[in-house]
This record gives sequence, structure tokens and C-alpha cells, in this order.
Amino acid sequence: MNKVFDLRWISANRIPWRIGSLTAILLGALVISTVIVAYEFTANQQRISAATERFHRLQVAAAAERNFDKMRYWLTELSVSLLTLSERRAVEARGQLEESLENLSSFAPETAASISEAVEGYWDSSIAAVDAYTDGNRIIGNTFMAQTRRQSAEVNEEFAALVSALAEEADQANATAVEAAQATRRRALISCLVIVAIGSMLTLWVLRQILDPLRRIDSAMNDIHDGRPPEGLPPEGPDEFGRLSHTLRDLYDAQQARRKLEAEAAEQRRTVLTAIETIPDGFALYDEDDRLVLSNRRFFEMFPYASELPEGATFSDFLDTAIAGGLVDFDGHDPVQWKKDRMAAHADPKGSRQETPYTGGWMMVTRRKTPDGGTVCVYSDITELRNRQTELETARSDAEEANESKSRFLASMSHELRTPLNAIIGYSEMLIEDAEDDGDATIVPDLEKIMASGRHLLALINDILDLSKVEAGKMELHIERVDIPTLVQEVESTVMPLIARNDNRLVVTVDPDVGEIETDHTKLRQNLFNLLSNAAKFTKAGRIELDVRKAAGYLRFDVRDEGIGMTEDQISRLFQAFSQADSSTASVYGGTGLGLSIVRSFTEMMGGDVSVTSEPGKGSCFTIRLPLKDAGEEKEPKTEPRVLIIDDDRESLGSLAEFIRRAGYVVYSACDGQTGLEIARSNHPDVILLDIIMPERDGWSVLRELKQDAVLCETPVILVSVVTDREMGIAFGAVDHMVKPVDPANLLERIGRLIGARAREVLIVDDDATTRAMFRRLLVREGWAVREASDGERALSLISENPPGLVVLDLMMPNIDGFEVLRRLRGDSDSADIPVIVATSKDLTRREIDWLNAHAKDVVQKGADGRADLLDAIHRHVGNAPVAEEGLTP
Repeated sequence: MNKVFDLRWISANRIPWRIGSLTAILLGALVISTVIVAYEFTANQQRISAATERFHRLQVAAAAERNFDKMRYWLTELSVSLLTLSERRAVEARGQLEESLENLSSFAPETAASISEAVEGYWDSSIAAVDAYTDGNRIIGNTFMAQTRRQSAEVNEEFAALVSALAEEADQANATAVEAAQATRRRALISCLVIVAIGSMLTLWVLRQILDPLRRIDSAMNDIHDGRPPEGLPPEGPDEFGRLSHTLRDLYDAQQARRKLEAEAAEQRRTVLTAIETIPDGFALYDEDDRLVLSNRRFFEMFPYASELPEGATFSDFLDTAIAGGLVDFDGHDPVQWKKDRMAAHADPKGSRQETPYTGGWMMVTRRKTPDGGTVCVYSDITELRNRQTELETARSDAEEANESKSRFLASMSHELRTPLNAIIGYSEMLIEDAEDDGDATIVPDLEKIMASGRHLLALINDILDLSKVEAGKMELHIERVDIPTLVQEVESTVMPLIARNDNRLVVTVDPDVGEIETDHTKLRQNLFNLLSNAAKFTKAGRIELDVRKAAGYLRFDVRDEGIGMTEDQISRLFQAFSQADSSTASVYGGTGLGLSIVRSFTEMMGGDVSVTSEPGKGSCFTIRLPLKDAGEEKEPKTEPRVLIIDDDRESLGSLAEFIRRAGYVVYSACDGQTGLEIARSNHPDVILLDIIMPERDGWSVLRELKQDAVLCETPVILVSVVTDREMGIAFGAVDHMVKPVDPANLLERIGRLIGARAREVLIVDDDATTRAMFRRLLVREGWAVREASDGERALSLISENPPGLVVLDLMMPNIDGFEVLRRLRGDSDSADIPVIVATSKDLTRREIDWLNAHAKDVVQKGADGRADLLDAIHRHVGNAPVAEEGLTP
């Protein structure tokens, strides 16, 4: 891995590698030559040292010879003079001689030993001669002296031989050293010359390897500078020159691309300038210092005074010129503040658009910041648009007024048409029942024809009004939880007479998994009724199916028949208003062609879709798909009425609870407010009896929290306390107020009134006498005591005199309409809890339906099924008719 890395590094860095290699070679040669010269000098130094040693030995031999001569002299002097001084000097000379011989023995031990032995003999002979002379024996003394001369000659010969040999060695060593020094000098000179020559050649080679590519690169850079393509560049590669060549070629390509882009930018700039000049709006571009740098002719046409501004003028100068020329409409604002606001909007426009007056017209100023901090301003003349906008607003106001008039007309016509038809249908039904009861069957067919015609006319009016509301955007949804199996049963029972008319059979299949969904109950019911009635109309002695099942994310309703079927061309026109399959269909089967158009509109409003598949002669299948929403868990069936008593007086609480429990109610009790709230949230009572004065938490705070709770806010609360402030209790949301001590019977009566055991009579409020009579006869048959009121004012008077157990209220009446009656009833504490069922022929808006749902028990539309719907509503909210009390007659 390291080897590969080294090779890559060398291939990518050849210049430092070459210079480094050259330096390493030269340094190596220098080191080698230095080592050689040092070695030669060391050897020569050793030779000189050897020669010096030879000379030193020669000196030692010469010193020994001199010391011998000195000893010989003093011994001769002793033998002649016999003086003690001579003897002492002779001894000193001998000591020096022995020291010299000892030094001599270090390099010539044999010669030193021989001379030492000879000197010893010479000393002994000389001493013997001195002793003989001292004793007077001159002959013996002369004999010893002759012997000393002979011994002295031997010592001298040995010294002479030694000195001659040492001198010869010294001369030879000196000559050798001189010759070696001369040879070393010659070799050092030759080595230096060789190293200089090789270093020069290597340096020239390295410089050529570097300078030649540099020269070619320098030439290529001149070419690029002059706009010519680079030539003679070193080949591209991983080294420095290869990379530099690649960079220079890229540089040339980049320069060419930049020149091309500059040319394109210049062309685009010319195009932009041309476009700016051709646009009908004024254009101005300010730089980051708010200086005007670009504008078009239209800008100066809109602001002629801007042409007087000097070059480099700022936006502030532009405003000052406009203000000084009196060309600004300040609209009552201070000029200084006006300019300050304009400068602030200019500094931070954030894409602002501002309409402002100018020179008798209006302009739209659009500002936006540029990436470099400048500001783009576009000034659009919108005078004509403003004039058109004014015209359009006037036209819209007229259209809205016309649409409102249309809505009022439709509401009035709805009421005026449905009211008599309601009476026709209702009286037809009652006459048929009377005829059947009297056994007079001859008039029943005629009465049925009258009722059928009335129903047909009412259905036609309803369809036309529904279509008008859809087209006007006035149709609204009322989303609620709908139990689909129950809805299907209702539709089945309603449509069965139409199914049986042509001897058809209806087969209904509802998937067991289908439960509740959130949708508009009325519109879904009407859609299914329309599809089934269509299937019954176009099928004879056949099978009609209604299949309901869940699919992926939606609920599917399929209505199949075995009728005449349709072609593709007929299907394409099927859902258009006032259109049927073809002209012959209307003539044979009748109808207006509105039903399917309304089915599609209602289905789309509910978020679904409707489709059809058909084949001529083989029937059709209409499919409605509605989004499947979770309607939540089913509510638990309601059992006995439940009453919650919250009172800190345990004795009063116990007696009151026992009395209410004996009356058949389920009773919960709590001795403090917090416990009472917890019981209310867990058990959901039907009525709450609440004391006001309690420790820790009083009844007012408990009542306030109950009314703020989304679930418990509808639970009626009766204040039972020693506090007599009834108005405050009603204001806080209580439905009744009783002062302690409480009359148990009165309390039970009020609880029963809230839960369902109301007074045994019904008040019918309607300005149409026929409708009142029909409702009265209907309710009397059901066992109710009935009172009537012809308008809202009379109804309020009757209610104040003797509150009824139920009010059936029309909405559209003279003097005081039904909305005001209901509003006053709910505002009066004595009548706030009276159940009210609205029975009207008025087309209700979503807002009106919501308001009525909040203030009335139910809303029943007068019409084909008005009687049955009214009885169903009464049974739902009040129950079956009780036995009339004494004194109340129908």
C-alpha cells in the first residue's frame, strides 16, 4: 500500500522528485568524496605520526649515547683525579643513561639490553680501575682502563648502529608520508572535478526537464491571453505539468464559454431592454443604494418630471421632485409621513402591490427586491380597470339584489304553493280514511286521484325549487348521524306503493357491516327514493333491487332494474336538467327529467358520485358512492330517567333523593360540587338539581363548568337553594329555579316536565286555517287536547296564560313570525323548556336550520308526508299522547 502511494506521489510531483533526486546525488557524491579525503588524510596523518615516532626514537638513542659519553667522561675523570665530585657526577650520568636505556627498550629492547649489559661491564671495569689507582696499583688500574676503552668502543659501535638504523627508518617514513600526501591531493582534485562535471550535467538535465515544459506553458498562456487556442502544451498526465496543461485547456474552454455567455447575456440584455421598452407599464430598477439604474420610456411618460433628475438620482430624489412639483395626491396625509411610508415600502417591499392615484387616474405599483439588494418597480395604469371594477361591482350588486329577490320569491312561492297542496293532500287522506270508515268505497278512487295529483304537483314544485337552490348555490347540507338500515326501511316503506303499481318486486339487501355514517339524511333519502321510483316507472312485472354494502373507503348503493334500459347516447344526456333519455320517454312514461339531475347534485354535495350502467332491453343499474365516515360508537339505549342531586346538606339530600327515587327515577347524589361534576360526566343524568351555597365550591361555578362542557351543556339544571336570585340562575344557564324548602310534588312536576311528562295539550300556531284544522283533526285522533293560534302574537298570549305541553309552530306568519315566537319562548324562563316542533313549507337555509335545531325539538316540512312526519316527531320528542286531563277538551 505504501509503495503504491509512493509511486502515485512521485508521478504527481515530478519537479520536487527531480530536484530532490539531483540534490541527493550531489550530496551523496560530496559525502563520498569527503569520506575518501578524510580517510586519506587519516592515513597520511598516521604515516606522519610514524615518521615522527622514528625521529623520536632517534632522539632517544642520541640522548642515550650522550648520557653514555657523559658517564664515560666522569668515570675517566674519576680514574684520573679520584675526586668525590667526579664520582658523584659519574653516578648521575649513569642514572640518566639507565633512564635513556629504559626509554630505548620500549622500541629496541634487544639493543637496549645489549647496551645495558655492555655499560654494566664498562662501569664495573672503570670502578675497578679507580679502586686500583686508589690503592696505588697503577698496572692493574691501567689494565682495567684498557678493558674500559675496549668496552666503550663496543657501546659506541652499538649506539652508532642503532642511530644509523633509526635515522634511516625516519627518513623512509618521512618520504612515504610526503608521497602519500601528494597522491591524496591528486585524488581529491580528480574527485572534485568528476563530481562537478556529473553535477553540472545532472543539473542541466533537470533544468531542461523543468524549464522546457514551463516555456511551453508560458507560450500557451500567451496564446490564451490573446484568445488563441493553446498549442505545444505538455501532454496531460498526473504530474504538475500534466495537471497544469489540463487546467490551461479548461481555462481556455471556460474563457470561450464565458465569451459565449457574455455574448448571450448581451443579446439577452438587448432583448430585455427591448421587452422593457415594449411593455405598456412603467419600469424602473434601483440598485442597492436606491439609485435609478434602468427605466423605460413608459416610466418617463407616466412621470415626466423624472426626466429632469440627474444621473444617479435616488428614489428619495424622485419623491422630492414629485412633492415639490405638486404632483402627489396625499389624500389628506402629512407629506413628510407620506414620503416616510413610501420609503419604508420601497426599502422592504416583500412583493407588495399598491393602488394609488396619479394625474387624474389610478396606477398599480408593484415592488420586489432583487437578489443583489436592488428594487424593481412596475407602474401599471389601472384607470380603465378601476372603472370596469366599479361597473362590475355595480353589476354584482344588482345581480345580488336580483338573486336576493329571486330567493325571496322562491321562499314566498314555496310557502304559497306548498300550503294549499299540503291541505289538498292532507284532506284527501282524511277523506279517504273517513270514506273507508263509513264503508263508502265509491269515492275513494277519485280521492286517491286527487291525492296523487297533489303529490305529483308537490313533487314537481319541490324539484323545481331544489334545482333553483342548487343553481343559485343556496342548497346546504345538514350533516348528521344516519342509521343506514333504518333509512333503507323508511325508503322501502315509502316507495312500496310505486313498486306495486306496475306489479314489480323489490328486493332489498343491506350488508350486516353497514351501520351509521355521517351524511345528510334528507338528501340521501330523497336520492334513493328518486332512483327507486325511476326504476319502478320504467319496469313492469320485473325485479328491482336495492343493494347496500361497504367498499374501500365508501358506502355503495346499487339500484338495479329489469326495465327498458338505455343506449350510450341516452346515458350521456341522462343527468341534465329537464332532460330524459329521449322525447318518446317523456310522452310514454311522463316526468320532468329533474329527478336524476337533483340526484347527481345532492350526491356531489355529500362528497360522493353517481354512475350508471345500462343496456337497451336489459335494464339499468344506478350506483351512488358516498365517503365512509366513522359515525362513532352506538349510543347505549336509554333506560329510566336519571336525576343528579348536588347538595351539601346531607339530611335534605337524603330525603329529597328518596322521594324522587320512589317516583321511579334513578337518583345520583353528591355532597360537593367537584364530586357532582365527576358523577355528571360519568353517568350523564337527564336533570341536575343544584344547590348554590356549598363549601369549597359554590353552585355558580359548578353551573358555569357544566355549561362549558361540550357534553353536559345540554343537560337541564334546576337550582334548588335558599338563594332567591332566579334571574341570575337563568342567566348562568339553569332552566328553572326553586327556593328551599322545596315542595316535593312541585319538584316532581317540574322534573317530569323536563323529562317528558308535560301538560296534556298541544298548541298549533299557523296563520292558515286549513292547515290548523287538518293538524287539529290529526292530533285529536291521536288522543291529544288541542288549542289553536292564528298568529305569533296570539300564541305568545295563550302560552303566557297556560303553558301547553307541546307547540306545533309555523314560521311564515303575519305580525310576529315563527322565528320571533321561538326566540321569545326561549327567552322567557316560564316557557323556555316547552318542546316546539316547527312545521313549515318554507325553504330553510343552513343557518336557519342550525338555529332551529338549537331552539326547537324538530323541523317538519309540510307536504306529501307532512302528517306522518309530524306524528313521528311528536312521538320522538314527547311520546304517545297521554290521557286528556279533566277540563281540557279537544
